[in-house]
Amino acid sequence: MGSARVSRADSGGSPESSFPHFLKGKKFGLQSFRRAAENGTPAACAPQKRVAQATRLSRPATGRTEWKERPHWKQTFRNIRPLSSLRATGRRSGQASGLCYPFNCRAMSKLTNMRRIVRYWVMIGFLSIGFSSRADVILDWNALALDCIRADTTSPTLSSRNLAILHTAIYDAVNSITRTHQTFRFQLHAPTNASPEAAAVAAAYEVIADLYPSLAPWADDLYDSYLASATPGPALTNGLNLGWEVALLTLDSRNNDGSSTEVPYIPSNDAGQWQRTPPFYRPPLTPHWGFVDTFCLPDIEPFVPGPPPALDSSDYAVALNEVKALGGKTNTTRTTEQSQIAVFWSDFSYTAMPPGHWHEIAASIAQSRTNTLEQNARLFALMSLAQADAAIVCWEAKYRYNLWRPITAIRRADEDGNSATEKDAAWDHYLAAPPFPSYMSGHSTFSKASAQVLTHFYGTDAINFIATSDSLPGVVRSFSSLAVCADEVGMSRIYGGIHFQFDNVEGKLCGQKIGDYITANFLLENDRLPLLKIQTFSNQRAVLQLHGRIGTTYLLEASTDLTHWKPIYTNSAVSGGLIFNDLRAATNQMQFYRLVEAN
Repeated sequence: MGSARVSRADSGGSPESSFPHFLKGKKFGLQSFRRAAENGTPAACAPQKRVAQATRLSRPATGRTEWKERPHWKQTFRNIRPLSSLRATGRRSGQASGLCYPFNCRAMSKLTNMRRIVRYWVMIGFLSIGFSSRADVILDWNALALDCIRADTTSPTLSSRNLAILHTAIYDAVNSITRTHQTFRFQLHAPTNASPEAAAVAAAYEVIADLYPSLAPWADDLYDSYLASATPGPALTNGLNLGWEVALLTLDSRNNDGSSTEVPYIPSNDAGQWQRTPPFYRPPLTPHWGFVDTFCLPDIEPFVPGPPPALDSSDYAVALNEVKALGGKTNTTRTTEQSQIAVFWSDFSYTAMPPGHWHEIAASIAQSRTNTLEQNARLFALMSLAQADAAIVCWEAKYRYNLWRPITAIRRADEDGNSATEKDAAWDHYLAAPPFPSYMSGHSTFSKASAQVLTHFYGTDAINFIATSDSLPGVVRSFSSLAVCADEVGMSRIYGGIHFQFDNVEGKLCGQKIGDYITANFLLENDRLPLLKIQTFSNQRAVLQLHGRIGTTYLLEASTDLTHWKPIYTNSAVSGGLIFNDLRAATNQMQFYRLVEAN
């Protein structure tokens, strides 16, 4: 062990610390070691097998589908579009095509067609500029994904899932070549000369064409624009081939994730229970989303908040009276700026949706900070993962507690048993409430999760940036803090009359916990591994969290004197880390741990 070097270890605090820590009055020193003679042997991560056949069948889609063989990536790649031969007449699994949120579909159909035509020609003009003037291809394909969300008016829940699939596929494709960080799901063998940029393009193309088949021509155009400016050769071909394979694996891994499952929603007219709200009285949106498989969280329960305040409590009365004063359609309390803030962050139909709004913010910051391709791959993967799991946790809370919206609460305040609230049957909200329960706020949850990821990624909350809005074109809001921006987004829902303050507060707390958890445990830098943490010490046991290079086998060893070490656990590192419960920790007055690569 003389040649081993000490790696960072901590008990959940600063990853820079490698000193012993004290928990519950016992001294538990953490030191992890790594073999110095680790000469680049790649981790054996599944799947390693390459797709060897020259043709394959397209993936199945929900609805009637035409099946055709399509070629693998070849030297004649300029005219190859892997998914262009698949056109389904039905909806794909999990696809909420044509969903209006919350506006009337029939009334907006002509506007939809007009926007699609306008966006198409705007995109053609944009693509004619060429990729050489763009920041990097990840920002290009992210922008295209947001345009697809706008045109398809994808729901907030489904859009978060789609963005996570897109960006994890891009990340794993790029990282399979660079291997600078932990993989998320798939680390394939990559030729030494494969292009990370080409891999990102192929992965993005395949995912977007699969998730939005009716908008595949947009992906075709962006893909062709990239190929027109790319240098032909093995690096390009190998990168495209790798990105395609990773995208297929990523899509298949989410094929049965519960996003297309239907569950019955049983309405109730009891006080406090959610009711359809005016003016559209739309049915509940994605009540099943709490059952969707998470991307990262091993269990959603630690992140789901407790119930909202009781209807007869003072906290409830304060919150109701606040939104009643600030969020009415006609009132003298809300300022002109607060009205603008409400609309600016509304993110209803034909917008990028709340998750996409933060993708635009992240793209703006990434451009101003001149991020590399690898940095953007990791940043957008982390943020998308946090948003996707935030949606699952938030929607679980919404339909678990099923709390009514402020407009129902105010109009039926005589039923809440609270002497501090007063019924106003004529009260109307400033914005139309979305078609799902109030508690907790999705905007607040998405925003704080996104802000936390950005804060951890850049190492500071104090970032100067601007935000634009699909709902208020031409209006720009400036910020010098990510947290301040998230706070404004949360308050916008009170100004709009569609959320209580406790919806906002609990949503932000939940989003913060999710953002913190995902950035602390996923896509970690390989040069900082292995990493060993004491997660908790309770009930006379130590709960340890182990991180390493994905697929590499490690030994967890324990010692009472830092001289004699005894192996107590062995396993291969996985994405998100391993948890080990040391039930023998309490039997020793002092215990040390280290993590060693197995021979």
